[in-house]
Amino acid sequence: MKPHGVKGELVLKAEHDFFSEELKALFIEVSGNKAPYFIKTIRESGPGFLVSLEDVNSVETARTLVGKKIFISSDLIDEPEYDLSWLGFELIDKQLGSLGKILSVSDNGEQALVTVSYKDREIILPVVEDFIEKVDEENKVLYFNSPEGLIDLYLEE
Repeated sequence: MKPHGVKGELVLKAEHDFFSEELKALFIEVSGNKAPYFIKTIRESGPGFLVSLEDVNSVETARTLVGKKIFISSDLIDEPEYDLSWLGFELIDKQLGSLGKILSVSDNGEQALVTVSYKDREIILPVVEDFIEKVDEENKVLYFNSPEGLIDLYLEE
């Protein structure tokens, strides 16, 4: 967070998408404890959000919150849902073409993972939104753009 303007508004940059319209309070770590700060207004602004908090009415007060850890209720975080029924889908990589059928789908708590057998090697790939090009449900094909070098790591001797 950083101050914005002279009325104590703050610019908040979030690591995850969240449902800002449902957000009523931020929890800010102060002296090792999470203190609630109730939101007067919140709106998208550039790469983040412009937030006005109750009891933060000056630049000086806003500056005391700069650099503090901020928490929101986990049920307001908008995490993409992954379809775990991809079992048996063909995985086609943008650079390498077909990697074969998806043999298993798991979730490590952070992201969905799919396993394929490519060139007699088991390859486990993270299925995150940034890597999915397209999903063709009808033909059971998952189009994928793996990060450069990731699959090569599995193929090295």
